[in-house]
Amino acid sequence: MRILHIIYSLTSGGVQRFVVDLCNELSAKGHEVHLCVMLDDRIDGFGFFVRDISPAVHYQNLRIPSGFRLSNIFRFYKVIREIKPDIVHCHLNLVNYVFPLTYRFRKMAFFQTIHNDAPREVTNKVEYRLRRFFYKNGKVRPITISEESTRSFVEYYRTDQYTEIYNGGHKPVESEEFGEVKRSFEKLREDRKMIFLHVARFAAQKNQEMLIRTFNRLIQENFPVALLVIGSDFDSPKGKELQGKAMNGIWFLGEKHNIADYYLNADAFCLTSIFEGMPITLIESFACGCIPICTPVGGIINTIHHRVNGFISPSVSEEDYYNTVLEFIKFGDQIHKKDLTDFFKEKLSMEACAQKHISEYHKSVS
Repeated sequence: MRILHIIYSLTSGGVQRFVVDLCNELSAKGHEVHLCVMLDDRIDGFGFFVRDISPAVHYQNLRIPSGFRLSNIFRFYKVIREIKPDIVHCHLNLVNYVFPLTYRFRKMAFFQTIHNDAPREVTNKVEYRLRRFFYKNGKVRPITISEESTRSFVEYYRTDQYTEIYNGGHKPVESEEFGEVKRSFEKLREDRKMIFLHVARFAAQKNQEMLIRTFNRLIQENFPVALLVIGSDFDSPKGKELQGKAMNGIWFLGEKHNIADYYLNADAFCLTSIFEGMPITLIESFACGCIPICTPVGGIINTIHHRVNGFISPSVSEEDYYNTVLEFIKFGDQIHKKDLTDFFKEKLSMEACAQKHISEYHKSVS
């Protein structure tokens, strides 16, 4: 099959990581895969994951300025006309440009992955009605990414026209910097016995204010803990303000390409989101055997089994999350890292995820 994936940018986010990994895996399985990115990958970190695209994937960067423009519909029309794919697969709100093109290219199958809680992806009533019309009439085939994602989609759009495919990921691999990272962890453990990791961009969705307050409290209460924060946008004005609130024992490391080195050395992975789809960072933590401690949102509640393969707080409240971190400190050694990696291989691998996408694509073109 000839498959075209379309996304806004390749910034250092979970959706972007997923799309690159999926394209690479589809290509490895023998399909002709094209990846079209809208925003200019030369600026503002928009090309963070370009280096990870397989040489076998046909990459095209349109370098269109950000902001809604009706003329972008014609730009995507030209791309689709030139490539002539069997499958057009959209991600995030970029699908709004593609809706009218489903009538022009009637022999092609169009898909969209719902990466977040369904209502969170819609900005106004017109967009909602457009999506519901195209979903219900099969012009665009939605893919949900967890049981909770499916529930949200069905309740919001009042339709059963969807396919559920859990997000997957490749196991991150050690980089040439692994030894250096390991030594830095060993030195840190001389003073702080437990090292926690948070991987996410700075965003209200990720609720990092609560995360920092939680670890400030633990540090004030003399728990021997450290928190390493990896992600973009912490150098923004609000991000710097948050950094200023963090106590000694919390470090902000910026973006990292060698993320596996940190998962493999940390004791636990922390995620305090107020809403999610199916976080790729959570999948990466399972793949590396890094025990997750998360709030109960999105696909997280379908994936973490409390005190079996991770810890999940009763709610998104600060007190509940604090107590859940304490529970990990007391009982975390009862979870074996091999159980996490086995769970990843069985349920969350990119190979299995890609194969399910291929099966769904075949149904649409047969």
